[in-house]
Amino acid sequence: MSNSNPGYDVARLRDDIAGRGWLPTDLARTAGVSDMTVRRFLRGERQTAKTAKKLAEALGFSIRRYLISSREQRVAS
Repeated sequence: MSNSNPGYDVARLRDDIAGRGWLPTDLARTAGVSDMTVRRFLRGERQTAKTAKKLAEALGFSIRRYLISSREQRVAS
């Protein structure tokens, strides 16, 4: 089966972090995850739905704000 799992819009996430005047460590603390978890997520490693949801909610958004479908990923390539 092809990769049908959604990706996450890390650029938008970074913009939202910066828009709050936060560092990734501030997001980690607010989301209740480790700094390493946030760093890995932002690098595109270990991007789980559970972590994405925690990060989105810590920023005051739904996870849907950061979802990228496989189709969108292919079009952007």
